[in-house]
Amino acid sequence: MNILIIEKSKTISYILKKSLIAYGYNVTEDSGSFNVENIVRRNIFEILILDTNITGTFNTIDILKKVKRFKDIECKILGICSTGGWRDKVNFLNNGGDDVLSYPFPMQELIARIQSLLRRPKSYIDNQIYIGDVVLDTRSKTVSEKEKDVDLRRKEYELFEYLVRNKNRTVSRCELLDHVWDYRSYTGSNTVDVHIKRIRDKISNKGIIETVHGQGYRIKDRKNPKASLALQDVQNQDHQLS
Repeated sequence: MNILIIEKSKTISYILKKSLIAYGYNVTEDSGSFNVENIVRRNIFEILILDTNITGTFNTIDILKKVKRFKDIECKILGICSTGGWRDKVNFLNNGGDDVLSYPFPMQELIARIQSLLRRPKSYIDNQIYIGDVVLDTRSKTVSEKEKDVDLRRKEYELFEYLVRNKNRTVSRCELLDHVWDYRSYTGSNTVDVHIKRIRDKISNKGIIETVHGQGYRIKDRKNPKASLALQDVQNQDHQLS
């Protein structure tokens, strides 16, 4: 999953980036000098971590309005309030922010807030998600490979969809149990591994779900351009137009 950080404090930005990378996220930093409208339109980032106190010509509220202008883009915006007070947080939320945290905070809380944002219902969802030759259709709840249907049971599909939506990030067994089965009411210890095996047995590309030993599972989308490269591309285009 790709996260963009727009934070005026280089120290805070560095701490956030290093911590999020350690948790398996793809993270890109930017000072806020590029054309946010172009980068958001490309639908590269799932989460935008935004300083609530950016002032000047290119300020926090302007960024919020530019991101929220695209109704079909599901980029959740998490504010980081390091120098302002409660009024800044209220203003941030009233102008389209999805959540806000006061700095400093434990990194576990940041991760929990990100996961909470990702669990929120989406007003718009692409019907089809492509991972190589595999196509997941979120409307019909079906999976196909090379135009042939893959017969997944309900829990197998839900497990596979959650991994796909979190592609390029290692997802732990506990997280899968929590989101697919609600582990608080489930006691099976190897149910995730059993369902992963069933999915692998039904898809010819056996390596589509990677096992990260001691951590969990991951779907790696090798065909997706890295967010940093896409960001650089936008910056280059803006430089040529200026």
